[in-house]
Amino acid sequence: MFKLILKNLWSRRRSNAWLFAELIIVTILSWIILDEAIVSLHDINANPGYDVDRIVNIDIETMPLDSPEFDKEAFSVEGSRLAYDNLLAKARNLPDVESLVSEYSGIDGRGSRTGPLFTGNEAIDTVVPYIFMMNVKPDSKILSTYGIETTEDSPSVEEIESKPLGENDIIITETIDRYYWPDRRGTRDKYFIDEYSPDSAHINVVGIIKDMRFRSYVRTPAVAIQGSAIYDGSYRNRTTLILRLKDGVVVDDYIHENIDLITKELRIGNFFVRSVMSQKQQIKDYEYDAGVSGRRSLMLFVAALFLINLIIGVTGCVWLQTGKRIPELGVLRSFGALKSQTVKMLIGESTVLATVAFIIGDLIYLQYALANGLSNGFEDNDMYFPDNSWVNNFGEHFVIVSLIVYAVIVLCAVIGTYFPARHVSKIEPVDALRDE
Repeated sequence: MFKLILKNLWSRRRSNAWLFAELIIVTILSWIILDEAIVSLHDINANPGYDVDRIVNIDIETMPLDSPEFDKEAFSVEGSRLAYDNLLAKARNLPDVESLVSEYSGIDGRGSRTGPLFTGNEAIDTVVPYIFMMNVKPDSKILSTYGIETTEDSPSVEEIESKPLGENDIIITETIDRYYWPDRRGTRDKYFIDEYSPDSAHINVVGIIKDMRFRSYVRTPAVAIQGSAIYDGSYRNRTTLILRLKDGVVVDDYIHENIDLITKELRIGNFFVRSVMSQKQQIKDYEYDAGVSGRRSLMLFVAALFLINLIIGVTGCVWLQTGKRIPELGVLRSFGALKSQTVKMLIGESTVLATVAFIIGDLIYLQYALANGLSNGFEDNDMYFPDNSWVNNFGEHFVIVSLIVYAVIVLCAVIGTYFPARHVSKIEPVDALRDE
């Protein structure tokens, strides 16, 4: 069968030239369209490093000073602190809440900052350009609430959270630890230098956590958690309550069933509930605000439209070519070829043709990729931190996307060939040879 396929392709090389050229162009276009889509889908589905499915975010706002519901007495330092403590107590008593923290902003929130960290060793400090910095309150149980795990060389979550996280304390991901201290394990004698402090105070590493992502569409595992002081005025500010629900509770159902209770219970002093949403919804909202979700949707729509048109185009070309081969196929049928053998032969020819065209198109795109690089996602991840995933490894990236593009090309060729081949195979040998 394979020898017959090669013989047919060679004898029909001129008539297949247009389809062959079309498949080469389609390979190049598939690379252009699918590369970023594949990277984007990888980023959004990659492990974030924490329990996304068990987190509820409650955004707490404070009444405006000119609001008729504003409580002047509750606005005092003592009144604000009391209202804040009551707010946390009532939130902890909400049904199915396993743990809770109150922060300025949570993961995938809007209160993070980026910046470098310095050790005083210039050769090492130049390695990491930007790190996502998350400031938390001293008594925060941020690790246990999000379900973030520590590494084997780090103190446990319980040990880290057993004492307040000060302004000169920091928790880093294992990737940061490896880059700054590649030959040392544990947290002993590891610190950064606060360049804004007059005496260059040390910011001590008190914990090392497994890699996690602070943004859903940014692959960098360069995340640091640092303590932040609480001052009297902070009790009057808006805050985010981060709830970790008990295992097995469906977050969306929980919010739907308890939204009225949450809104009522957490209306204390000048505090009121501005919004309640799951962590997944918060990620979607942030992606929407950043323009990521719209761009991804458009990209996937274009990719889907491209594939549909590709199948239609290949089907049309193959149908036209197959129609001219009815007498030839009639001869094969008259010599005992089965319908299934005829279909397999035609599909085999398209597969071989698509494979050769893919190899040529892939090599052509490789020249472009070597000169201009491959897709790195919606943001330049290297701006934050060297990314060790396959996306940032040129060889792995090219091979993985090439295999996907090849699968798409072959699938379209097979689908585009199957229907006309099946149609032609049903023609009886007598009818196929009538005009010969």
